[in-house]
Amino acid sequence: MFDHLCLRRWPFVVVPEPSLCNFMADREQFRADLEKLLRSLSRQNASSIHPIWSWFGAGKTHTLYYLSNRAVQIHKEGTSHLRTIYSEFPRNPRSFVDVYKSFALRLNHETLTEAYLEICTSSEAARLEQDLHAASSDLVSALKVLTIGEPADQELAMRWLRAEALPVSDCRKLGISRKITSSEDSSRVLGGLVRMFGLSASSQNLINSRLIWLLDELQRIDQLPPRIRDEINTGLHSIFNACPTGFSMILSFSGRPTETLPTWFSPELKDRIGRTKVMILPPMQTDDALKFVRDVLLHSRDPDNSEVDPYFPFSEKTCRTIIEDIQKHDELKPRAIMQAFNAVLQEADSQIEEKEIKVISPELAKQVLAELVQLE
Repeated sequence: MFDHLCLRRWPFVVVPEPSLCNFMADREQFRADLEKLLRSLSRQNASSIHPIWSWFGAGKTHTLYYLSNRAVQIHKEGTSHLRTIYSEFPRNPRSFVDVYKSFALRLNHETLTEAYLEICTSSEAARLEQDLHAASSDLVSALKVLTIGEPADQELAMRWLRAEALPVSDCRKLGISRKITSSEDSSRVLGGLVRMFGLSASSQNLINSRLIWLLDELQRIDQLPPRIRDEINTGLHSIFNACPTGFSMILSFSGRPTETLPTWFSPELKDRIGRTKVMILPPMQTDDALKFVRDVLLHSRDPDNSEVDPYFPFSEKTCRTIIEDIQKHDELKPRAIMQAFNAVLQEADSQIEEKEIKVISPELAKQVLAELVQLE
């Protein structure tokens, strides 16, 4: 579709697509830090909390998707299972239960039943199920329904897991004693899920299992009333307390980093985080931005076109021109770079296809970007 650009897909996507976030453009040290973190998480099962602090538009969501994709690869390569769930912090949560819901909405029926069936068919099924029952008897009831129940009841069980307001009669029908309506309920169920995945991995002789919650946009908590903010902080550290092993939270938030964590982190949550490294995503320097563009184009390039100029359909001079223009109006962050290069490429795409031009010139880039500035 983009043969005229020597590309197999459109390179400059402003909103990250999870399946395409399988590389980190530039960011070599940051990528190394992520690899070190994932390697550590795959080798031991002590629970942990890891903050990612990013300038707005510096690539934190792409980073979380990349981390999730790398976790899948690590599972395929070794004897540990890193299972990730990505969710965004809700815009107007009324309590921690709404934050739990953002997690639970990402739970997959098939994944849950596969893990539970692994426990039930193990040679130590009775002991493993008893262990899981101790973590959350209501969760065991829901898992049984998800595995062998009628489709309508399975749907009810998933709705219960997602903390929807089910009638008491429906809960009784499922063999569930209470709805998920508090931080304590959420902690108990999530702790039970962590335990289930751990027991499932153990029955498969996997050395280590870990559920990693990738919680994005946490800075939104700062806009909430103090009572709700405190309750959500309590919920986060309560879930961590309920899962001493096999669980990690990656807490991702935007803002200009300082020497200490934001004040909206409660003392209790800071204490749970401990002396861990805060991973920071700052804006780029000019050479970093240039390498970022080159890497994005490379990973969008058809392997058969590996001999073309690494900046094609731009030239290096054109790329530098665009980067200089961005610096006049913004910091060099991935989002700003993607937006500017996307605008220029959209304008030049048909001209290259119709052979009106061979390569995007600095003059064309300046013209497009000048028009964008006039529209602002």
